[in-house]
Amino acid sequence: MTQQAGKITSGAWADRYRDKWKWDKVTWGSHSVDCYPGGCPWRVYTRDGKVVREEQAAKLAPIQAGVPDMNPMGCQKGASWCHIHSSPDRVTRPLKRAGERGEGKWEEVSWDEAYTDIADAMLDAIQEQGAESIINLMTPEPGAAPAREFTYALNSPTTDGNAEFQDFSPGYYITWGIFNPVSSMDDWFLAELTLIWHCNPVYTNIEWYHYVAESRYNGGEVVTIAPDFSPSAIHADYHMPVKIGSDAALALSMCKVIIDAGIYNKRFVQEQTDLPLLVRKDNLRFLRGNDVAEGDREDQFFWMDARSQVLTPAPRGTLALADVEPALQGTYTVKLKDGSTVEVMPAFERLRERLKDYDPETAAEICEIHPDMIRTLARKVATRKTKIFSGWNSGKYYHGDLYERSMALLLGLTGNWGKQGTGTRSWAISALDGNAFALNKGRMGQDAAREWLDNLTKAR
Repeated sequence: MTQQAGKITSGAWADRYRDKWKWDKVTWGSHSVDCYPGGCPWRVYTRDGKVVREEQAAKLAPIQAGVPDMNPMGCQKGASWCHIHSSPDRVTRPLKRAGERGEGKWEEVSWDEAYTDIADAMLDAIQEQGAESIINLMTPEPGAAPAREFTYALNSPTTDGNAEFQDFSPGYYITWGIFNPVSSMDDWFLAELTLIWHCNPVYTNIEWYHYVAESRYNGGEVVTIAPDFSPSAIHADYHMPVKIGSDAALALSMCKVIIDAGIYNKRFVQEQTDLPLLVRKDNLRFLRGNDVAEGDREDQFFWMDARSQVLTPAPRGTLALADVEPALQGTYTVKLKDGSTVEVMPAFERLRERLKDYDPETAAEICEIHPDMIRTLARKVATRKTKIFSGWNSGKYYHGDLYERSMALLLGLTGNWGKQGTGTRSWAISALDGNAFALNKGRMGQDAAREWLDNLTKAR
């Protein structure tokens, strides 16, 4: 038996296997060039100056008691990065087109020749047409920073990175005024209902998706809203096969169900949204301070106090309602600065009018989701801490901003932002906002944020 075991553990194949487990040093690494803003921590094994293997580090400590840690961050793309790095297919030298466009013929040239050709072309463009004829197509990669500075030095234009590839959420930006109105990904564990919408995180957010899966063990439900039975639909409690391009109809129909049933979060709507603000019926614009009084501010808006029936300026420095009960329904008459009168109504009343055409039966003809399912999901959203796991696909659609605004409206009516287990997700090319920033903090709270920003300032 001993002799047989010796045969199994010896020989050329065994030596090759042992050889894979030899290295000179182990260091920390990540893949911020090809994956941003993941920042997954990896242990990198190096031999003879080359990376031979990588392993997920799994060294992240829990941040909040009762919430799983972020381990193990990483995916198969990171695990195979070192092989791509040394792949014979990787282009490591400049290539110059050798044939006609589209022929696919290239020849290798020196770096000096490549730099000279490019510089000559840029000089010709500047002399013949001006520096504005050269444009830098922005990218999210870290190399974009020096490229942008170079472009600025030339006084040449550069495109906006977010608009360049649309991996951001314009509708959320219009709604909240910031690119990333979100928490870090561990907050998904606390959601009671997760709507996977315009994304496929089982494939595209492998390092974070486990929080969605773990939320189900915490009593939560997951709904995938997608036209295809995607890998994320396989692991969901419900799959809603929405017709491509009709997501807004689905969201608005759920909003109508919630309002008609009276199950919206009234206090949240009054305090945290613009729906109580008064709208003029003659031009459908917000009633403003300079409409009412000479010299008043253009950015002063108004409520109608439902108890006193008095026109009340909405506070500009706080969202707190104090002792005011902003009306959400009705039509009122307001005197303008020129002595004339105008009828006004809360934006919420205007919203009710706009939602008349989005009853579940009508919406079902548009989005191809059964009316009963629309009603069921609407009631779930209204009665649970809900998160929308949205991707960056919606921003690439024509009027995709309106898709996202309808999703934000659904969250606003139900009080589902600004607290744990609620909200949505997105990102922009910035580490100072949203989940990209939150993941840089070692612990919860504003003090940790200030420390991180102070360290960043010192590093500069």
